[in-house]
Amino acid sequence: MRFLFTSMPVSSHLMPLVPLAHAAQAAGHEVLVATCGPGTRTAVAAGLVTADAGAAQDAREPYDELLRTLERGQAGSAPDDATSLAVHGAAFGEVGARMLDDLVSLARDWDAGAVVYPGIHSAALVAARAANIPAVLHGYGTPLPTFGPALEYLAPHAERLGVEKVTEAEIEIDVLPGSLANFTDVPSAIGRPGHRLPMRYGCFNNGGTLPHWALRRGERPRVVATCGSSASMTRDGALYRDIMLATERLGAEMVLLTADADLPELPATLPPHVRPERWLPLRPLLDRCDAIVHHGGSGTVLSAFAAGLPQVALPMPGTVNVSNAQTVSARGAGPTLDIDADAGPEAVTDALERVLHDAAPRRAAAEVAREMAAMPAPATVVHQVTERIGAARA
Repeated sequence: MRFLFTSMPVSSHLMPLVPLAHAAQAAGHEVLVATCGPGTRTAVAAGLVTADAGAAQDAREPYDELLRTLERGQAGSAPDDATSLAVHGAAFGEVGARMLDDLVSLARDWDAGAVVYPGIHSAALVAARAANIPAVLHGYGTPLPTFGPALEYLAPHAERLGVEKVTEAEIEIDVLPGSLANFTDVPSAIGRPGHRLPMRYGCFNNGGTLPHWALRRGERPRVVATCGSSASMTRDGALYRDIMLATERLGAEMVLLTADADLPELPATLPPHVRPERWLPLRPLLDRCDAIVHHGGSGTVLSAFAAGLPQVALPMPGTVNVSNAQTVSARGAGPTLDIDADAGPEAVTDALERVLHDAAPRRAAAEVAREMAAMPAPATVVHQVTERIGAARA
């Protein structure tokens, strides 16, 4: 079978799909990834064959503008409030509009048997319906339907392609462990997937070389700080500066993962307890760490849970990261700080002290790690997907 994997041109959107793509290849299926920009670089680094979708139309530009809107505080306060839905719907819809024709062309020319996509990439579902092939909605955190506001934005494009009605994907892959609550209520008017398949989260965030120190415990508690590749998520490094002060006060070592972001709010000379790194493979790094401070990104949250690590979240208002952080706190695995209200060195110090010295957050995280380990592997889910698509065709 031929699987067309696609995401918007964002590395963190494609990474959760890579384990299933690898499993499909290992099972003898053919895989093609359709994206552009950072998404293409991630796919190629993962050893996946790619084809361009949207580069000629600068499909990344609306996403970058969305980040600037978030930084200005103009995208609402919660991922499912009216302002956030409208802002994200227009941004994700425009990204998809610039990719859509390429996606349809690739699906038809390559004779794809199914399209696999994350729910925020609504253009992928439109492309699947235009090419008359099954769609597989691949979760990357809390289960979300194909993003309705972006589908509304894409309605004229769907009509142009002869798609009179967009229905939800035939199959949904759900990577959220059952004990974690979903705090995002995004409405859907296109029905529900016919099949829901649970799958263990793959924790992929590119290959890399682990330094020797990362493979052994240090003399002090080790805290990882990572807020993704966008400077806006850290207020240009101001949040990292607060975490530096907090870890210094607590006598902890801090591993700072900057992802090459331009962070003018960081001091020119970092204190000696900080290990700055551009990018390290997150999941194996966490095995020798004691806590993580992050932006609430779905991949980071689930990777930390898979490692059984307590967490402190500093999510950007108006994003799904807010509800991801609520999920962490509700499970008892660590606190969430409001970066507009109560973040700062003192608040971060108190939060880190809690997760480093209170056994309860670590115990909760370890329980989720065992739960995730028992979920079906991607190899199992690939077989289930092909079985269901084959049965539907028959």
